Amino acid sequence: MSTALLRYRKSVTSLSPNEVSALRLAISNMLSLDDDRGYAYWAGIHGLPLPISCTHGTPLFLPWHRAYLYYFEQYLLDVMPDGVAVSLPWWDWSIQAGVPVSYALIDLPDGTSNPLAAAPVSGIPDVQFRDENVPKVAQTSRTPGPTGQGHGSAGLPSVAEVSAVLALQDFADFTIQLEDLHNRVHVWVGGTMSEIPVAAFDPIFWAHHTMIDRVWALWQQAHPGAGVGSVPLDYPLGPFPTLNVGQTLSITALGYQYASATSSAAAAT
Repeated sequence: MSTALLRYRKSVTSLSPNEVSALRLAISNMLSLDDDRGYAYWAGIHGLPLPISCTHGTPLFLPWHRAYLYYFEQYLLDVMPDGVAVSLPWWDWSIQAGVPVSYALIDLPDGTSNPLAAAPVSGIPDVQFRDENVPKVAQTSRTPGPTGQGHGSAGLPSVAEVSAVLALQDFADFTIQLEDLHNRVHVWVGGTMSEIPVAAFDPIFWAHHTMIDRVWALWQQAHPGAGVGSVPLDYPLGPFPTLNVGQTLSITALGYQYASATSSAAAAT
């Protein structure tokens, strides 16, 4: 897998119709695979099936999820036809009223199901649902909270809240408060997203976490040379084979950047 060409991750609302179609194709192609290149395999790394690999509540939260997004995006690229580009978009929940239309539509104009609206939850032994106290489901679902921002802990984080987090000077304070905003979005989406062991099966998970990664990238721009507190830079980020903490600190070195946040009405479908 190569990162020779710099990819630009865009806002969901900035994607052209062709870019949305390419993303849907990439997700569909990954869903069709039942091996370690497939969607279920990569969704399962976050939580179930055991062992749960995701890291929360520690300074590793941001580096681990950046590595996770990096590998998932590489596999999206691998399943695309030659010459068709794709990258992970971000969902800016601080300025949008709810789930982006491109992810919310159940059926597409051609009558097919929208692969960004829901995905199968597969590859998890029944006993692990019981052990983790997570209801067994065959497909992801959502139960969004109040529309828009400004509903306290029940609403999506606001622009002001994101700005306040970006203004923090210390990485430890920053990661804790950004993770709090992250948690609120998971709860707001509801359904599968509110259950950490199966959250990554919902396609909106990837757009949400790309937003979290983007906020970290913006904070890094404002704090050149900032690390991740006391975590050793050579700390391995399992189960990913080639990345440690230090190797996640530069998104350019990982082969991507974040495009300017512009929106396009043409991306509504």
